[in-house]
Amino acid sequence: MKSNLLVLFFLIWGFSFGQASYQGNHLFEVYGGGPNFMKFDFFDSGTNSMNALSSTSIPPCGLRYAYMISNDVSIGIDLLYNSYKESYVSTDTIFANNQWQYIASDYIDYKSRLRLQARFNFMIPTSSPNVDSYIGAAVGTNSRWQKQWINGVLNENFGPQDLVVIPVSARLCYGFRYFFSYNSALGAEVGIGGPLFSFQYTYKL
Repeated sequence: MKSNLLVLFFLIWGFSFGQASYQGNHLFEVYGGGPNFMKFDFFDSGTNSMNALSSTSIPPCGLRYAYMISNDVSIGIDLLYNSYKESYVSTDTIFANNQWQYIASDYIDYKSRLRLQARFNFMIPTSSPNVDSYIGAAVGTNSRWQKQWINGVLNENFGPQDLVVIPVSARLCYGFRYFFSYNSALGAEVGIGGPLFSFQYTYKL
C-alpha cells in the first residue's frame, strides 16, 4: 500500500511540474491587445459642436523576444506601440463687426505612444508539458507624440519632451502559452502598464 502511494506521489509530482520552454530556448512573439485608452482621453475632445468624421486606431500591439537563461527565468525585450487618429469638424465663434460669426474648421488630431522595455518572465509550474505559465515584469522607455492639423495646416506638434512627465514605463502581468506543436504556441496575457489583455503567437527555437 505504501509503495503504491509512493508511486502515485511521484507520478503526481512529475505531472504537476510540466513546462514547454526550457533553458536555451529562444522565443519570438507577436501580440495585440486592448483597450486603446487613447480613445477615452483624446486631447481635443471638448471643442464646440464637434462632429466626428472618421477615426483610425492601432490598439496596443508589438513584438517580443525572450531567451530562457534557466528553466525558471527568461530575459528579453518588448516593443509596444499604439496610436489613435480622429478627424472632425468644429464650429468656433468669434465676435467681429459687432456680431458673432461662426467658422467651421476641419480638424485632425493624432496621438501615439512607443515603449521599449527590458522584460523578465518567471515560470510557474503547470500540469501540462505543452503549457508555459509565467509572471512577467518589464521596465523601459516611455515616449509619446501628439499632433493637430486645422484645415490641413499643422497647428500643434508635441514630442516626448513636452508630454512625458516620467520617462520610464513599467509592466506587471500574468500570461500563458499553449504549444500546439513543438515550435508554435498561442497565448494570452493580463496585466497593468500596457494592454489590460492581449493575445499572442509564439515561435520557439
